[in-house]
Amino acid sequence: MLEQMKFTTSIRQLQDPVNKVAQAIPAKTMDPRFENVHLSIAPGCLTLFGTDGELSITSKSDVDTVDSANIGINARLLQDFLRSMYDTSVVFTIERQEISDHGIVHISTDKGKYKIACLFESKMEKYEKNYDISLEFQTAEFLDLIQKTIFACSVDGMRPAMMGILFELEGNTITGVSTDGHRLVRCRKSISIDIPEKQKIVVPARVLSILQKLSQYESITMFLDSDRRFVRFISGNLILDASLIVEPYPNYDAVIPVEHNKYAIIERSLIYDSVRRVGRFSSIGDIKMVIEGQIMKLSAENINDGEAAQEELPCMYSGEDIIIGFNSKFIEAALAHLDDKEIRIELKSPTTAVIFKPNLEIEDNRLIILVMPVRINN
Repeated sequence: MLEQMKFTTSIRQLQDPVNKVAQAIPAKTMDPRFENVHLSIAPGCLTLFGTDGELSITSKSDVDTVDSANIGINARLLQDFLRSMYDTSVVFTIERQEISDHGIVHISTDKGKYKIACLFESKMEKYEKNYDISLEFQTAEFLDLIQKTIFACSVDGMRPAMMGILFELEGNTITGVSTDGHRLVRCRKSISIDIPEKQKIVVPARVLSILQKLSQYESITMFLDSDRRFVRFISGNLILDASLIVEPYPNYDAVIPVEHNKYAIIERSLIYDSVRRVGRFSSIGDIKMVIEGQIMKLSAENINDGEAAQEELPCMYSGEDIIIGFNSKFIEAALAHLDDKEIRIELKSPTTAVIFKPNLEIEDNRLIILVMPVRINN
């Protein structure tokens, strides 16, 4: 006699956790273990799990069942089926083939019947790590920290540490740092507990990008394991486990200039819009900034096609006149990640890194974005 188990739920109720765990499943893999969504069925509850070996996502959903089973279903097929369906009640009946780990899932809705192959698995025994630090954040605050830093992460696989965000925990402050060698972001936020001894971890940008998409509850809790090799994020019914990048992070403090003797204060929206317009006229993506008196001039040209643009903006400036060049995309990205109405630009020379930050009445370096200049023809 064939062994059968079943559970009842709705398409919409199942769609959400399946879409979440599918974020961990690679687009292409030679390993069938990483192609499947793993379903652990227990009375009243369905736990879904997906992994690529480095990152795993677990999500839970209430279902109507009295049975228990552990199966794997091809993630893309299940996801495509659920995506193509309207919201209705659905019954999954799982049938195990005799003397085999293979089975069939019979899916019944009010309008149709479908069959998907499945694989019966042993209970997913997860190695429980020893988490010795946990930090709870308001979701909006933590996602803001990610959003302000992740754009400057490197995509160069030869420098793995820079493909993540460095988080430093000390006292009651968390500092997020990212750099790709051409620009650097440092963002600080307050935390609710006191960390007596400085901790450093590097979380892969991909992990944080997934967290940005999936966090929909008011709080996120981050757990660090005692070996500082793994991180866990829990938000509502979502658990995201990931390996940390264990390569040492570059000494970023060494590249942040401390002796700038020139600064400009300007309305953020004014310079942001101007950079976006003028930068489009550059043949190589560079933009020239000239600050003379209380006027900032932005210009770019495409010599091959005879195209050019120049705009003048009012600013408050202190220091000698300066001519400096930038990659316009880097400046545009920096300005897009500053929220304040006025920004402060700190400069020293045409070859020294430039700092962009909010213009606050008191000295506050909660967010600085550093951009390296480029050589230009004067």
